[in-house]
Amino acid sequence: MKRKAIWFLLSSLMVAALVLSSCQPAAVEEKKTTETVTGQVTEKGTPTVEEKEETTAVVEEEGPEMVLDSMGHLKEKPQYGGTITFISASGSPTQLLDPVNTTRSAVSQVNTYSQLGTADWSRGPQGTGENPFTSTYVADPFIMGDLAESWEIVDLATMNIKLRENVYWQNRPPMNGRQFVASDVEYSYERARTDPRSTAYLAPDYVRDPTIPPFYTEHDKFNFTLVYEVPSTRMFHGIMQWMTMQPREVVELVGNCEDPNFQVGTGPWMLEDTVTDSSLTWSRNPNYHHFDPFFPENRLPYADKLQMIVIPDTATQLAALRTYKTDWQSVPSDKVVGMQKSNPELNMVMLLPENSATIFTRTDILPFSDKRVRQAVSMAIDQPAILEDYYEGRAYLLTWPVMPSFADHYTPLEELPANSQLLYGYNPEEAKALLAEAGYPNGFATDCQVSAAWPIGIELMSLIQSWLADVGIDMTIDVVESTTFGNQLWVRSYPGMSFITWGNNGIDDAFGWANGGWVGEDGTRSVYAFGNVIDDVAQARYEELIVTVDQAEQSRIRKEQCLHEIDECWEIPIPTAAIYRFWVPWMKGYVGERSVGPEDVNDTGVLRYVWIDQDLKKEMTGQKD
Repeated sequence: MKRKAIWFLLSSLMVAALVLSSCQPAAVEEKKTTETVTGQVTEKGTPTVEEKEETTAVVEEEGPEMVLDSMGHLKEKPQYGGTITFISASGSPTQLLDPVNTTRSAVSQVNTYSQLGTADWSRGPQGTGENPFTSTYVADPFIMGDLAESWEIVDLATMNIKLRENVYWQNRPPMNGRQFVASDVEYSYERARTDPRSTAYLAPDYVRDPTIPPFYTEHDKFNFTLVYEVPSTRMFHGIMQWMTMQPREVVELVGNCEDPNFQVGTGPWMLEDTVTDSSLTWSRNPNYHHFDPFFPENRLPYADKLQMIVIPDTATQLAALRTYKTDWQSVPSDKVVGMQKSNPELNMVMLLPENSATIFTRTDILPFSDKRVRQAVSMAIDQPAILEDYYEGRAYLLTWPVMPSFADHYTPLEELPANSQLLYGYNPEEAKALLAEAGYPNGFATDCQVSAAWPIGIELMSLIQSWLADVGIDMTIDVVESTTFGNQLWVRSYPGMSFITWGNNGIDDAFGWANGGWVGEDGTRSVYAFGNVIDDVAQARYEELIVTVDQAEQSRIRKEQCLHEIDECWEIPIPTAAIYRFWVPWMKGYVGERSVGPEDVNDTGVLRYVWIDQDLKKEMTGQKD
């Protein structure tokens, strides 16, 4: 609703008032969910003393309708309608729709179906700003209920959960809009843990320990208890983010959830059309249970349709973005400048990578069993040059042992101890001193393996080779066929160093798996311990962590361990290319958020919060949806 602004006697006072009003929240006499603020500017000339009072025409400048959201932020009023189009480089999402296939049915999991928990959107960059949500991982403190309304963590093996009572399956046969209840959770988990396509799959001869309570105990339609067999700090995250709810009646009718004609979930979108290896199209679920936290009267999602189109070729993908055939798309870091030049009107955000470029060292053999040698190698590498010259600033310097998205226990470079900061600069003289102290005043010879399938890694190794030579380290680059490379990595048979990109965007990936924290009852260590790290401090901290229920205490333990891992330098992180996301100007309610979880699944879940400015789209393209 538009209202005329009252003109002021002095135009300068009018401008000042407008500036002040835009910097301060409007006074509110009574509690309101949102408040409409005028979206126009009125100008009027200032009369002199000699002039007689007379009626002056008001010139109006049209603008978007602005409202105060639930947090008092001035925003454009969201609109319903329109279509959001995005790209998949692979056609597999059009064929793998069953959410039990946890590693392959990514798009379906976050759009058609739901989990017990999701990211708390209100704490992201458009809300409190506590988390930028620039990673696929959503840390535990930032998870809120999706299908779950509330919960109690009894211990690290037990959770009591209460479901929302306003959740219904999509109104399609055979679910027909029935209410989502506790027995659906039990069914979904039991199906997932017995299906070999699921990461929760258990061996056929598995027998649960009879001395502990059953996994699932129902108290009523909306309340139940889940009990893990082994206490784990990942229990909460696994239950809330990784248990995708599956429709029992569909499986009983057709045997699985792969048939595109029987895609029925509780998510924000309903699958309408499938063209194998070509496209997926969803329509808005009119009875979705979530509302916009900033405009609580607005049921999500905003758009009428969501469309995925398959374009394998990078050049064709970029052409589609340039010509507005797609609205929201990742762009390789080396193509960013070209996209900005050709389409300066597009919005862009720099996102965290999904992996870290990391040199693993054989910590069980000389010379890399000596911490001073590992630190010397890191100091000898010109990390700032890789960041600024090789990647032209389009990379992250420090993403190991944890990504910056782990805001509760990540320590930024500038806050690290002084000795640790030296590891990520360029300090060849300090490197030489450490080598001499370790007994290698003239350096040493070593090998570093890199996969033939990773051309960027080979290029970076050539740069690193020259820097190491400057401090006396004669490194041979061993380019290995990818299968052989992987085999030698898994059995830790590489001779000295191995350069890889390693996924560490899950919690405790480095702590528990790579760096000796987790140790089995029989003394075995994680298969991901590529450097053969054995460390009593890491093991003791991990044992403390897995019996700690309080999340603040968990964060403290993890933060201390990360600082310890950085100092030990078991792995040497190298600057890692960022991911860039571009989107069209008419996509509103979005500032670059990456994911609502689960990690490693799919980031299109954020699109439920996005709305389309149809007028702006028509102005820029001549078309409306």
